[in-house]
Amino acid sequence: MKISHAQYSHVGSRTVNQDAIGCDVRGNRGCFVVSDGIAGRPGGDTASQLAVSAALAKSAATPYGTDELLRACIAEANGAIVARQRHDPALREMAATIVALLVDSELRTAQWAHVGDSRLYRFRRGQLVERTRDHSLVQQLADAGLPCDGLSPGLLLHALGMTGEVLPDLSSAISVEDGDAFLLCTDGFWQLLPDELIEYCLRAVHTVSDWLTLLADAIRQRSELSGSVDNCSALAVWIGNPESVTLVAMR
Repeated sequence: MKISHAQYSHVGSRTVNQDAIGCDVRGNRGCFVVSDGIAGRPGGDTASQLAVSAALAKSAATPYGTDELLRACIAEANGAIVARQRHDPALREMAATIVALLVDSELRTAQWAHVGDSRLYRFRRGQLVERTRDHSLVQQLADAGLPCDGLSPGLLLHALGMTGEVLPDLSSAISVEDGDAFLLCTDGFWQLLPDELIEYCLRAVHTVSDWLTLLADAIRQRSELSGSVDNCSALAVWIGNPESVTLVAMR
């Protein structure tokens, strides 16, 4: 069962890209990570790069299973940011979100974890079946059935580098099938793309690169209308051959 992937990152209308993307595919295991520096805090770009590098290094050096490995990757990412905060007072307030996916093609399993509002979307047979829930005030109010109109979606409850213990949301390990697809992305990416459009684009392409290209084109069109756009980044992962089931579904 092959693992294929593609990535996209754009600075948008900002002067600095505070998003970071990384992946490590070796043997039967792939680790994929996306991180976003928290806007308004100095060193967001440093925080996201540290998070991705530390998480991937931990994955590459650790042979044990998914639950323990993902927790260790997130802890390592947070530890790298905290260590730099202590070493450099100018960066003491830097923070970042993170979302990480681990795929084992031999065991045919996948598992993911996240902190903040960088998201993971999971698709099966071309349909969106699951996505992570943001660690944000807007999400918390929406879950409680309370009004959240007018609130900034960027008000986060949890992020790497914040004071206190970091408790990532960790999915259960799932069995993957030929044709499963995943999308990991920052808030600048998903805020411009409705779930239905992401799903539609998946069902219209033959390769993982084409999927991400189509989504990037949609972002460019929408950003031209808004006149301003945040950093936007995404990492798409295909298991096996999604086009063999998604394109059939469109006929």
